[in-house]
Amino acid sequence: MTQSIMNPFSWLRNYFIGDFLKRNSQNPFATAQIEVQFNFTLFFLLVQTPYLFLSFHRPLQFCMGLFVIISLIVVLVVLKRSGNVRKAAFFFLVNFFIQYFGHYALNNGRIETQASLFALLFISSTFLLLDRQWGFIVTGILVAALLIGIMNVNSGYSYFHTPDYMRDPPEQGNLRFLALIPLLLNVYLLSEFVKARQKAEKQITEQKAEVEEKQKEILDSIHYAKRIQNSLLPTDKYINRLISSSSEKEEKKE
Repeated sequence: MTQSIMNPFSWLRNYFIGDFLKRNSQNPFATAQIEVQFNFTLFFLLVQTPYLFLSFHRPLQFCMGLFVIISLIVVLVVLKRSGNVRKAAFFFLVNFFIQYFGHYALNNGRIETQASLFALLFISSTFLLLDRQWGFIVTGILVAALLIGIMNVNSGYSYFHTPDYMRDPPEQGNLRFLALIPLLLNVYLLSEFVKARQKAEKQITEQKAEVEEKQKEILDSIHYAKRIQNSLLPTDKYINRLISSSSEKEEKKE
């Protein structure tokens, strides 16, 4: 039963990134990075799907949720066609940026639990999928947006204001459970990077042991060849004795 459950994921993994993993089997960091990107995108796709059903009666939110799913599928296609993790990560994060600030504008800058967790996910994704520089840039943008949102709410929406019928519903009742989506995504992203790091470290250790073993084999071969060579060549004592014998013969002739 476990095998039947794992088969669909294994098939998708081989279909989208199998060729890349084969080409870069000796590069643990490249394989770990693309596996994290693929696994996280697929998991995001799965947990985002229920949002469509919950937002079906709100056309704007439904369209935004549908756009997220389409964009995540495109990320998988980019991984398959180019194998370029950075390119896929940029597309993923630009989509994230549009979605986050779309809901930010709809809610007049009001940051609730779900939005806070998605902001944390946005920041951690940038740090882990790109680099520290982009991570700090995104952090600065989100902090500035948070401050502007607080000032907008405190000033009675004097900076920008979205009509009530367009806003996201407040996090009340069953809608509070939506906060589980970004929470699970944060946990999953971190767990994937820990797993990828451990896998890369294990592969590097195995490669190092393999190199050391080959070096030992080469040194053993050199030593063995040297012993054969020494066994075939006359010893220094024998050569000196021949030289001495030759010298004595020359002296007798004289």
